[in-house]
Amino acid sequence: DLMYSYTTALVLVGVVMVLVQRSLGAGLVAMIPNTFPTCIMFGTMGWLKIPVDIGSMMTASVALGIAVDGTLHYLNWFRRSVRDGHSKEEAVRNAFRHCARPIVQTTIICGLGLLVYSFSGFIPTRRFAWMMFTLLVVACVGDLILLPALLIGPLGKLFVPARWLPRSADQSASLTE
Repeated sequence: DLMYSYTTALVLVGVVMVLVQRSLGAGLVAMIPNTFPTCIMFGTMGWLKIPVDIGSMMTASVALGIAVDGTLHYLNWFRRSVRDGHSKEEAVRNAFRHCARPIVQTTIICGLGLLVYSFSGFIPTRRFAWMMFTLLVVACVGDLILLPALLIGPLGKLFVPARWLPRSADQSASLTE
C-alpha cells in the first residue's frame, strides 16, 4: 500500500509538473531532481540491506513534496531569466542567486525541526527523523547541483521555447531583407 501511495503521488506530481512546464519532456526532466533523493536514500538502504518500515516509506512522499517546491522555484527563475534574453548559463546563475538561499534555509529549518524526533525512544519515529533530514539534504543537492547541470546541458533546451532565444546576426539580417 505504501509503494502504491508513493507511486500515485509521483504520477500526480509528474502530471502537474508536465502541465506547469507546458511540455511533456520538460515536465519529465523536471522530475529527475525530485526523484533523486528517494532513489539515493532507498537505493542506499537496499544496498546496505536496511529494512523499509512504515516510518521510512512515508518519508518518500514528504520529501517529494518539499523537493518539488524548490524545483519549481528554480525553474521559474530560470525561465524568467531566459525570457528576459539571458543565455542558459546566465539564467542558471540568476536562478541560483535567487533560489539557493531559500532552498538551503528550507532544508535547514525543516531538517533540524524534524531532527527533534531523533531523540524519540520509538525506533520508527527516530528513523523517520533521520531519513527525512537526509532526504531533505539530498533534495537540496538535487535542486542546487543536479537541476542546474540538467538545465545547462542538452536537456535544458526543453525548458526554453525557441521564440525566447535571441536571434543571431544572420537571422536578424535575413528578416530585414
